[in-house]
Amino acid sequence: MVIASHFFKLIAFLCLRRQGGLQVAAAVAITSLLTSLSPVSAAEPVVARTPVLDWKPCTKPAQKGFQCAIARVPMNYFRPTGRTFRLALIKYPARDPARRIGTLFWNPGGPSDAGTEYLPAAIHGFPHRVRRRFDIVSWDPRGMGGSTRPVVQCFDSQAQEEAFVDAWFSGLAAIPVSLPELARFSDARTRLNRKCVRRDRELLAHVSTADNARDLDLLRQAVGEEKVTYYGTSYGTFLGATYLNMFPDRVRAAVLDGAVAPRAWAGNDGDAAILSTFLRIGSDFGSMATINEFMNQCGLVDKASCAFSAGSPTATQRKWARLIRQLKTQPVMTVPIQGLSQPVDDRSLLAYASSSLYILRPLPGFGRFPGWVAVGNNLQQVWEEAFKPKPAGAGSVSDTGAADVVTSVQPVSARTYVTSLGRQASVVCGESPNPATKAGYANQALMSYQRTGINVWPFAALCSGWSVKASNPYLGPWNLPTVPVLVIGNTFDPATPYSSSQRMANELWDGHLLTVDGFGHSELLNPSRCAQRYVSSYLIDGTLPPAGARCNQDSGPFSK
Repeated sequence: MVIASHFFKLIAFLCLRRQGGLQVAAAVAITSLLTSLSPVSAAEPVVARTPVLDWKPCTKPAQKGFQCAIARVPMNYFRPTGRTFRLALIKYPARDPARRIGTLFWNPGGPSDAGTEYLPAAIHGFPHRVRRRFDIVSWDPRGMGGSTRPVVQCFDSQAQEEAFVDAWFSGLAAIPVSLPELARFSDARTRLNRKCVRRDRELLAHVSTADNARDLDLLRQAVGEEKVTYYGTSYGTFLGATYLNMFPDRVRAAVLDGAVAPRAWAGNDGDAAILSTFLRIGSDFGSMATINEFMNQCGLVDKASCAFSAGSPTATQRKWARLIRQLKTQPVMTVPIQGLSQPVDDRSLLAYASSSLYILRPLPGFGRFPGWVAVGNNLQQVWEEAFKPKPAGAGSVSDTGAADVVTSVQPVSARTYVTSLGRQASVVCGESPNPATKAGYANQALMSYQRTGINVWPFAALCSGWSVKASNPYLGPWNLPTVPVLVIGNTFDPATPYSSSQRMANELWDGHLLTVDGFGHSELLNPSRCAQRYVSSYLIDGTLPPAGARCNQDSGPFSK
């Protein structure tokens, strides 16, 4: 669902060619020719055994009404009799089984987000007609999620992880800015990467997007589908683009929502030695534009609707700028806000804002993202703390250096411990090119700060020390002939900017862009009835929106 989501967990420790008109038969013929010229062949010399799925009612209270199963898939598709992954699957059965069309597979993104957790929370984001006509299936990708085994894990216990973080990340600013800060952060992350790599190099070589696409093709067979019907959000759109081009004749329909430009992820655009993955995608532009628009929208309403409002967009922008200036020199000691490191300085507040504007309204039963109203409340709370009168003789936080102290991770039992620190890196660093030196990372961070302002995105793909490369990845081409694909982009998406969805639509063989004039990361999680009608028509009937189609969201971000 959320590109770089596990990077933001680390931040919490420290304080993501159109050529239509061919008929399918002709497209398949051209596909065969182009595939033979591809640098990575979609056809594989080894046939893996199709998993047998034993669907049973899920056991967790949040999964009531869903069915769960386990699929065993090869770790290495070129040696399918070796080690395996046990993938946890979850299914929302079609509400109208008599008119059921088939199975719709959903990947929420990450890379590494667990479908078994996200599908129950996000199920009502799927259009009503789609829920009636399709079984909706998601899964925890190989090496990811608490229910899939084995997992990418950097430590043996929570205690080991906390000790490592305390030793190497304590005292680091939430967002490093100066060259010494950048060097220290790079050194700490390099040590973490090496720690992750040492635990299971074989596993880490087989968690690529291409391997996940191969898993999806086995799952397609396991549910008895001749062709895949797919919905991907965030990084899940890159998985969708990968499947489309690895298996172009096995796709019935694909919706790519909040899209990752595939050439940018794969490093095909020529700037991979200079910019890291998410800067090539433009995530820093999307994040800062969304923060700016949050202030505008907040200023358009009164304080009862957005607590941080100063009465107009201009006044609210000024209020935000003043708060950032104040926190830069006078951090506040503590404000009990989930996801905001303590004490609060300018950079930790920027990191909080970057990671908190993905969803306009919270998902039921899923507290990871607070929603825009809650963000407004929290910013106002920080404002009041920052500008309240101080007792005579009281020193500032910066006098003691406390602004660099971070809260520790809440302990959990060793039995339930599953680390997440290395999971996103295992995919991104294994397959997507990134600057290889400490100086290279510092330079790309400074370039990003110059073009958009201080932000977290230069560090979402810090790969120095990650020495395991993906075995048999797929990095293009991206325009093999396929069925028409529906791409959806929100105009203010804080993780995968609208421009990235535009690029996805242009880089696919037959991509069709639906623009949603609105906010948040993906339409699925920030619903628009207008967009849902188009999605339903496409998935059920194969009808695409007209060229240039645009939709609004159902209500404003601060509407009652």
